[in-house]
Amino acid sequence: MRKLFFIFVLPLSLLAQQDFKIEPLDGHVNTFGAELNFIQINDTLAFYTSIQDKGGYQSSIYFTIKRNKKWGQRKYSRYNSELFDTGDISFLNDDIIVFTFCDVKNNCQLVSLVNGRFTKIEALENLGKKNIQPHITTHNNQNIIYFVSDREGGFGGLDIWLSVIDIDGKFGVPINAGSRINSPADEITPFYNHFENKLYFSSNRIKGRGGFDIYKSKGKLNLWKFAENTKQFNTKEDEMYLTFFNENTGYFSSNREGAKYESKEFCCNDIFSFETITIDTITPKVNWVDFEPLELYFHNDEPDCCTMKTTTNQTYKDAYISYFKLVDEYQNQNDSLNNFFETTLKPNYNRLINLLGILSLELESGKKIELQIRGFASPLHKFEYNINLSQRRIQSVINSISTYHNAVLSKYLITGQLSIAELPLGESKVSEITSDNPHDIKNSIYSLQAIKERKIEIVKVILKK
Repeated sequence: MRKLFFIFVLPLSLLAQQDFKIEPLDGHVNTFGAELNFIQINDTLAFYTSIQDKGGYQSSIYFTIKRNKKWGQRKYSRYNSELFDTGDISFLNDDIIVFTFCDVKNNCQLVSLVNGRFTKIEALENLGKKNIQPHITTHNNQNIIYFVSDREGGFGGLDIWLSVIDIDGKFGVPINAGSRINSPADEITPFYNHFENKLYFSSNRIKGRGGFDIYKSKGKLNLWKFAENTKQFNTKEDEMYLTFFNENTGYFSSNREGAKYESKEFCCNDIFSFETITIDTITPKVNWVDFEPLELYFHNDEPDCCTMKTTTNQTYKDAYISYFKLVDEYQNQNDSLNNFFETTLKPNYNRLINLLGILSLELESGKKIELQIRGFASPLHKFEYNINLSQRRIQSVINSISTYHNAVLSKYLITGQLSIAELPLGESKVSEITSDNPHDIKNSIYSLQAIKERKIEIVKVILKK
């Protein structure tokens, strides 16, 4: 086995608006190596590619079985060659299965399985050029393969190409997917989602969030609408190999926070799962008292530590996630937190998401609503700094509101149908027993008293005439 290096050398750069639940894949699939291209076949079976450093990178295709809602230990699949590195499996049915094979010189070509034998797809081969990352799908009962290549006739770097497969299983002349998909940068890992009739792919083009971002475009073949960044999936790291299992769930690969690593963070891709949470699942019955007050907590000096700015680009979700990851640090500093992270921080964040869903329904029905928000800070810093910090905290919540569910609430903020009354408070009402000694971090940062001062409150939801 040799290294299938090129497929992933595009910086192993490896998600999230609140209509998505994104988390590392539960089970035994992810390792300190790289896992990519997770394809769920049915309720209990999935295939994926894994790259391991065994004195040289080796890529192989594995399968995993789901039991008790967790994916089990990987098993070496029969879709591997002992002469080449194998990856990027794509199934249309048992008759058409395509992979990427790379040799010792990192020459990568597409191969199909015909009568149990690996066979070159000569119609797609281009000597000296890469042909990788196949995805087979159908349009109007016509079989199509999308793939990635740096062959001549593209727009620069790696482009997404396609080929029509005839009724005899023969592949047609490659066609570039066009300028609304491809750019002078690299476009990789295509996947066509039939639930939306959209092509999802990754690109490192300019104006993304960083590294490879996931984009989508509606259309087919080489007829597409302009591609848009799917911001709910992307971070400043890399996101790629997005696939859907059904209309609401799927997978992608990323080296974002949460991916496993042995020595260097952000080195290696892991599989992440996602699940959409639609507004339709939220009960429209409203009891605003359930959200009054709604307390949302922050780590010390967050968001955007050590600045006198009054605004931030962070969302409260960003602040919440980074805060929740510090649970072990807080427990080590203070073992008497009464399980604050699980009993207070997390439930209150979930209440915020429920509130935003209900706001969407109420605003859509024509109601006019005002949120009154007050910001707090612990007494660890000077008064003016804490006032500005409180305003940044309020702004992070406003950012979460404006980006919720593909920015569904932003239009109401623009028109004024949804208004926000900001009530920054700083430290003017903090508890007298909260420590303000910067040398006593156990009490000034990690104590329960200090924790409960670092917050904003959605004080009241007001229906306006």
